[in-house]
Amino acid sequence: MTIAEPNQSPKHFMRADSEANRFESATVSEASNSGAPAETNASSSSGGLPPELMDTMVIKRRDRRSVHAEEHLEKLPKVPESLAGRVLCAHPEIVTAVVSLGMALVFILPSEFLTVAVIIGVLSFAYGWEQLTHLPAPRASAILILIVGLATIALARIFGDFSIIAEVVGLGIVGAFVTEMFRSPRPDLLNSVSGNIAGVLIVSTGGAWIMLEGEALWYFLLVPGALTLLGGCVGMAMSANWTIRWRVVATIFFSCLFGFLAGAAIMGLEGTARDQMVIFAGGHLPTLAAAIVSGVLLGAVIGMTFAALGVVFSGNMAPATVGAAVSQAFIPILAAGIPIYILARLLVGEGPTLT
Repeated sequence: MTIAEPNQSPKHFMRADSEANRFESATVSEASNSGAPAETNASSSSGGLPPELMDTMVIKRRDRRSVHAEEHLEKLPKVPESLAGRVLCAHPEIVTAVVSLGMALVFILPSEFLTVAVIIGVLSFAYGWEQLTHLPAPRASAILILIVGLATIALARIFGDFSIIAEVVGLGIVGAFVTEMFRSPRPDLLNSVSGNIAGVLIVSTGGAWIMLEGEALWYFLLVPGALTLLGGCVGMAMSANWTIRWRVVATIFFSCLFGFLAGAAIMGLEGTARDQMVIFAGGHLPTLAAAIVSGVLLGAVIGMTFAALGVVFSGNMAPATVGAAVSQAFIPILAAGIPIYILARLLVGEGPTLT
């Protein structure tokens, strides 16, 4: 750029700049025609670095990207190689639906078969819980959860009072901390304690199913409970490829819908079945509207359980083994015993109590 003098006009400056630009372009074209300045052009385009150093930098960047890609793949959950295992890990609700149908079949069998079914559910849940939550001490966690679950079943069947389960849960929480005392070293301490306590709380809900054996009219709620669980499974299956928000909405909607159908079907029975339902209601469920409302509320609770599982166990927490998928599938089965037991208490009354 030419330095301006006071008596020069702006047109003079523009003419000087254009001449300088033409001179620079001519110099660059002459340099490109000769062999020696080619390296200068290459080095100037690469920031002044020689080609050997540039090749080294490109290789290092490529190696760094491959290392990051391998680390990312290692963090992703591994799925089984078999087709059945991959399907179960992607859709644990399949196991939940099969177990729900089994619950409906248990209704036509003697009530003692419900205890056997709950024991199977506790064993299945305890086996895969540590795989589902990636607990650092899998064997100790499985033993603790199994002991609490079997103790819950035994005490609920012996005493026939669900209040005894509170003592079992309290001892189970203490056992979760005692388990950490015997673990050395203690990596992921908070994860281990919280996972064990969550497992204790979930497995203790199996005692509510045992309480349904105490009253023949309580036992009648197995069928609407199974139908409502099927609704949650349908919602999870139909919204498998949807976003998390719409999966939650679909799961709760279908659970409430099937609960609505369960309440309407029960009150729509005729003959001796309807008479039994009237006796079962005990005067607390006199109308079809009340039965439908009860079914919808039951569906809402079970649907929120399914929705919470879909949100929590997704992404990196998705089940990666068949055992983990089965454990996740039994969580809504075991947890559904609580709202069904509460509904039975509201409809029928107190039932058996510990004296």
